[in-house]
Amino acid sequence: MKVTINANGKTVQAEISEGQLKELGLVEQLKKLGLLEDKPRTGYEGREECNNKKHYFVNTIDLVIEDENTVLFDQNRYDVGNYYSDKTIAENNARADRLLRQLRQWQAQNDEPISISDWKNEGIIKYFIAYNYRSSLFEIGRCSRRREPNIIYFTTKDKVSKAVKNFRDELEWYFTEYQQRLDEE
Repeated sequence: MKVTINANGKTVQAEISEGQLKELGLVEQLKKLGLLEDKPRTGYEGREECNNKKHYFVNTIDLVIEDENTVLFDQNRYDVGNYYSDKTIAENNARADRLLRQLRQWQAQNDEPISISDWKNEGIIKYFIAYNYRSSLFEIGRCSRRREPNIIYFTTKDKVSKAVKNFRDELEWYFTEYQQRLDEE
């Protein structure tokens, strides 16, 4: 937040984080004046935005670690998207990321590759796992040229059906319970 400070007859403009405003005891006053909004927490707040100094990250074997490490490590984790202010959100994302890795691995071991030239050829249909919230059923999505992030594509409907069968419990969790941020309820 940009602020103007008047001290000893001089005016200075400065950038101050919400954490620094809290330390100065100014947050509540600024909220009363309508100069600072109450934002709902998402679970991704940096240390400056959080009340506590604890944060969470996911290690290489998908364990959520509570940490009070140095600012340098905090910034590195934050920059790569592996920094959470809420343990549940960290655990949810670790589980969702593991599912996507397992689906990619399963596709590689049980299906044919889909090349860049396949994507450019609209005559080649690619299939993916979809979920219909009205019927609460898995469906098979299809596309020919539009590729989107974090979707695992398969060469046949049969491969999608087998992947759903293999990962049914985790897919049901992902589509019906997975919460990726605190304020999405």
